[in-house]
Amino acid sequence: MTRMINRKAFMIFGLICLLLIMIPAAAFSWNQATHAYIADRLGARVSHANLDEMWGSVAPDFFNYVFDPNLCPGWIADQTQGTYSDTFMKVWNAAGTHAEDALAYGFVSHNEQWGADHVAHESSLTLEHDKGYIIAKEELLLNTPLEEGNSHPTFGEVFASLGMSPYEGEMVAHLITEDAVDIMLGKDADPLLGRKLATAAHARSSEFPVLLIKAFGEDYADYCFGGDMATAASVLAAVEEEHRKNMIFLGRAISQPEPVAVQLLAEQVAQVVPEFLGKPLPITEAEFVEIVKTAIFRSMEICADYKAEIDATIEFVANNLKDHGIAYLYPGGERH
Repeated sequence: MTRMINRKAFMIFGLICLLLIMIPAAAFSWNQATHAYIADRLGARVSHANLDEMWGSVAPDFFNYVFDPNLCPGWIADQTQGTYSDTFMKVWNAAGTHAEDALAYGFVSHNEQWGADHVAHESSLTLEHDKGYIIAKEELLLNTPLEEGNSHPTFGEVFASLGMSPYEGEMVAHLITEDAVDIMLGKDADPLLGRKLATAAHARSSEFPVLLIKAFGEDYADYCFGGDMATAASVLAAVEEEHRKNMIFLGRAISQPEPVAVQLLAEQVAQVVPEFLGKPLPITEAEFVEIVKTAIFRSMEICADYKAEIDATIEFVANNLKDHGIAYLYPGGERH
């Protein structure tokens, strides 16, 4: 029985690695570099605790680009992000060591209920409050012409002409909008952001996969693998490891000059979209890259007011962390 379980876990590990090779780290929320920027200003300001908080803040999205329904990606993503409940608190409740506290502090800052993603998805703090900032900006992008002048098709019309449904077009625009904000943050707000993100991913505490498994492993095993805890643990660890590699790439990409960063992230979008759609695009990858590059630059113009939203989000999340009793001792005894 043990040999069969191990073989199954190994096969799924291999499948995960295959699915995630060259898949971008962006997700449907604030993007990861934005979450890292927010976390960098929330808790610890120095030491490894700050890096662990940053890593924790980007980790809830680690299942967003796993498409195999046999791995129940929608269920685990809802658990980690708190889409419908406070399940993300499982990580905070499971934390026991100082490193786990820092990782969990960042992790819970991400959530959709009262964390950073609530602002991105549900209620902007600087725009109209009936929709999230990223949602509002993706809608503007979809209605923006590919080229100057009303005679040109909008990005929404271009995506439709490529066989995307309205929902699929929205998701692609969402991803592009997130990338645009990440690039601007790394260029203007914090030129060291990309290096910090890559360092946080590279140096994240080895306790984090254990913390994930403690928090979600048993429920994930019951929901998706008939109680097979070994397989659930292997999948969680494998996906998180690939997410680390993607975060290192993202950090290095946004550290490049703006045209290079746009090119790199446009290439990633072009690689993931056929996986997301489940079919190839009717144009070449190079042609789609050019469309995405143009969309990223347009989105950067649309999101020119991003900094005010991010600053408001930092204050919003800091207050909510405090109100929910999320605090721990930093090295030296300083309490946040």
